[in-house]
Amino acid sequence: MRLLTEPNLNASRWVILAAEMALVLAAASLFQPAESHEKREVQSHEKREVVTGAMGPFPAAFAAEAPVAPDHVIRRTTGDVPVHGLGIRSTDFGVRAVNLRTGKEYWRYEHRYTDFETTAPTFDVLEHTVVIEFRDGNLVGVDLRTGKPRWRKETERRTGSTFVSLADGRAVTDATGAVLAVSERDGRSLWTAKTPRSCADVSVFDAYDFPDHLSTVLVGCNVMSLETRYDLLLGVDNRTGDVLWQRRTEPADSPLRGDDHTLVVPDPAPGTPKTVHLLDVNRDGVSQRADFSVKWAHSITAAGGVAVSNIDPEIYHIDSNTLLSAYDVQDGHVAWRLRAPSGQEYGAPAIADGRVYVVRRPILKNADRGSRTQAELLVLDVDTGRLLHTLRLSGLTVPKDLAYARLDIRDIADGAVSISWLEEDEGKEEDLLIATD
Repeated sequence: MRLLTEPNLNASRWVILAAEMALVLAAASLFQPAESHEKREVQSHEKREVVTGAMGPFPAAFAAEAPVAPDHVIRRTTGDVPVHGLGIRSTDFGVRAVNLRTGKEYWRYEHRYTDFETTAPTFDVLEHTVVIEFRDGNLVGVDLRTGKPRWRKETERRTGSTFVSLADGRAVTDATGAVLAVSERDGRSLWTAKTPRSCADVSVFDAYDFPDHLSTVLVGCNVMSLETRYDLLLGVDNRTGDVLWQRRTEPADSPLRGDDHTLVVPDPAPGTPKTVHLLDVNRDGVSQRADFSVKWAHSITAAGGVAVSNIDPEIYHIDSNTLLSAYDVQDGHVAWRLRAPSGQEYGAPAIADGRVYVVRRPILKNADRGSRTQAELLVLDVDTGRLLHTLRLSGLTVPKDLAYARLDIRDIADGAVSISWLEEDEGKEEDLLIATD
């Protein structure tokens, strides 16, 4: 390509001719019929929009609740985000969905830019919509079932917006000096919750729904500034956006929803042991009810009235993942403990529908790097720790760096448990195991 650094009459004529042709093509595109299941490419001066639409019937979720006795394993890769029987992943120019049962592409949506290079877009998966953020600041809400765009928006931010799903088809995202709630179906704004003047640069991290029309939203304020950065927990009326209360903290791990009135919040102070605060949450405010102590807080999970850690508090080493400890979120007392057999350890657990899911595997040595190993998926009763079910996982390739050799529960949704190694490199694909009944 030649850069024009001085007037060029021939080049100018070609530019004018190209512009006229673009206008003709744009006008013609207005009269093109809609296509439901075939690839459609819409040409513009900057990009062409690739919309394949759904290719086949919608693959329903595996089940309505978390698996009770999983006995089937599907192997995919960690690039896929499982939702409703689909695996969503980014491409160089957009997003594609694959049928998790078959591994075949179900739909693809892309902006293929022709006039400048761009990096892969980011996306957030909501209940019914995949929100794609392109690097030019364009947001597109794509229907999860059909792969077709529902809405488009241009943002004032070029990168970094995050959408977090709430109930009833709502999601929250960031705006300048505010948290914005939008409808995931059509992208329209529902309400705006203002942040303090000291929090003009807002990044939404997490959000949870609570009873009595209360939502809590954790935002990072001024995240690009070492001097002025802090985190802010907002209590918001999720009908109007009125800020009912706010709690300022130092940057820390995101809080977890322990039950209908409790947030489980690791203390931001460095060092070990780590204090975990149990906060009582309602429309009137947030207050500390109790706390408990763990060795490290990076793999705590909470739901169903308990918080569970996989790290033995009596062993100094950071990777002493040999003891599951469950803490009652009402008072912080130990509810139950389950020690791994000698030579075994746990990955990061997860909780859903009254059950704890965790992977137990042999403790690995340097000689095991790159070799095959096996593990077990355990299903435990959340109240007692009683073993309900075991599923053997075989043919697992151990990462070459043992620092990443943790088999964690990534997600539990739509009747499936997703399991993978802690990713060694961002963007590097590892085995993703999807366990179902």
